[in-house]
Amino acid sequence: MLRALGSGASGLNAQQIKVDISANNLANINTPGFKKSSPDFFELVSQDLLNSGIPAAAGDNRLALGSGVHVAEVTRVYEQGNMIETGAPADLAIQGEGFFKVLLPDGEERYTRGGSFTLDPAGNIVTSAGYILEGIQLTPGSSKINVARDGTVSVVNHDETITVEGQIQLYQFTNAAGLQAAGEDLYSFNGPAAEVVAGDPGTGGFGIVRQGCLEKANVDLVEEMTNLIEAQRAYGFNTRIVRTADEMWSMANSLRK
Repeated sequence: MLRALGSGASGLNAQQIKVDISANNLANINTPGFKKSSPDFFELVSQDLLNSGIPAAAGDNRLALGSGVHVAEVTRVYEQGNMIETGAPADLAIQGEGFFKVLLPDGEERYTRGGSFTLDPAGNIVTSAGYILEGIQLTPGSSKINVARDGTVSVVNHDETITVEGQIQLYQFTNAAGLQAAGEDLYSFNGPAAEVVAGDPGTGGFGIVRQGCLEKANVDLVEEMTNLIEAQRAYGFNTRIVRTADEMWSMANSLRK
């Protein structure tokens, strides 16, 4: 009964984590550049039963009694999301590999695939929270901004002349596991600086920049709803296991000699 309670409890915990992950994915389905998460389940240690020796037959018919399941890791899936055209000149999307780098007010660096930017009065390209896109400082009062596929940023001045203001760089990571969600559709990187690779869009395996577009979240509504239903059903089954084991234990405790 103790084993049944432990197995049921581990299943409840694992399925609760799966429900939370699917719910978070669904909540961010309209967040530009959002990358979904996926749990990896592993079986806990099993005990062999009736194992009297090496089987003579080719097939291994030994019985094993499991002790539950746990979530070994929650992985981030960085697959490309679909592109949508917005027509907004400050909206940028990465088609291919790479991340934008933005700077927080205290100078900390964050990375994002969400390209819903705007222009502030000082000529900076900023996120909705006001974080500055690295490396670009536009001439204040420019009438039009143009971003080429290679990240080159130019503006059209009032006298219709064109001035190149800089180039957006993209970033990749040799160990993507070092990326940690930091809220506001941003990621921090906790690995060594040597694992951060910068490059120009369209070169060295980096994607291109598309102006007037946004990358949608790579969340599949049908898949996430299916995962949610499966997790809820499995949660219910594990609840029955715990309840049955508790009832059996109660009956055993009430026995009289």
